[in-house]
Amino acid sequence: MRKVTTGVAVAVVIAVAAAVLVDVGAAIRAEHRFAVAVRSGSGLSFDPEITIGGFPFLRAAADHRYPQVGITARGVVVGSCHDGVLCRGDLRSALTDVRTDGATVTSRSSMRVSRVSGSLTIDSVNLGRFLDIIDLTVTTPAPRDEPGGGGPVDGNLSASSGILLTGTVPVPRTGRDAAAKVSVVADLSVVGGALRVQATGFYRGPEEHVTADVPDGSRAAVLAAFTRTLPVLPLPWGIVATSAHTEGSDVTVAGDDLGPTTLYPTDFVSARPTADR
Repeated sequence: MRKVTTGVAVAVVIAVAAAVLVDVGAAIRAEHRFAVAVRSGSGLSFDPEITIGGFPFLRAAADHRYPQVGITARGVVVGSCHDGVLCRGDLRSALTDVRTDGATVTSRSSMRVSRVSGSLTIDSVNLGRFLDIIDLTVTTPAPRDEPGGGGPVDGNLSASSGILLTGTVPVPRTGRDAAAKVSVVADLSVVGGALRVQATGFYRGPEEHVTADVPDGSRAAVLAAFTRTLPVLPLPWGIVATSAHTEGSDVTVAGDDLGPTTLYPTDFVSARPTADR
C-alpha cells in the first residue's frame, strides 16, 4: 500500500513538474517573439529584454491577456553628443493589464493596456558626453549625518536635488586657461520634456569629492560647465518626460503613466500613444 501511495505521489510530482516546464517554455518562446516584434518594428539593433507576468502562462495566453509586461532595451542610441559621438541609454517600460489581438505578439499586433510607464536611464559616462565632461561621475549623497554615498544601506536610493557631480572642467585664470577636477552640487529637473542639469554650488560634504583651488572670479564659469539643458531625448512609446532623478550613479528621466491606451510594438521608440476613449 505504501509503495502504491509513494508511486502515485511521485507520478503527481512528475506531472506537475512537467506542466510547469511546459508553461515556462511557452512563456520563454512568447517573450522571444515579443522581443523580435519590438526590435524589428522599432529599428533596434538587438532584441530587448521582455518579461511577461502571469502564471500559468498558457491560461493567460489562451485569454490573450497578461497582467504585466516589462520591456528593457539597453544601449539604445538616444542622441548625438559632443563632436558627434553617439550617446546611449536604457529604455524601460511597464505595461499593465495587457490585452493582445492574438496569442503571439508580432510587429503588426495591437495591445490594449490599462496603464503604461516609460523611462530612460543614462549612465554617468553618457551624461558626461552630453555635458562634454569625459570623466564625469554621479553620486547621490547619503542622508545627513549618515556615512556612505547613496546606496541601499544608506537608505537613499535616488534624489533630484543635491546631486554630487565630479569632473574635470576648464578653470579660467588670470592670463591663462587651465583645467581642474572639481566636485559640485547640482539639481535635476525637466524643462519642456528635456533634462536640465543645474549646478548650484561647490560640494563640501562628507562623501568622497575633489576640492580644487578655483579663484572667486572663475567659480561662475566652472558651475556653468556643469550646467546644461540636454536635447529632448526619446522615452518609450513617445511618452513625454516630466521628472528626473538619480539611481545610484545613473540618471533616470521618466514621464507620467498613461492609460488606458492602445500600443503597437513598432512604436516602442517612436510614436506617442493616444488614450482610448
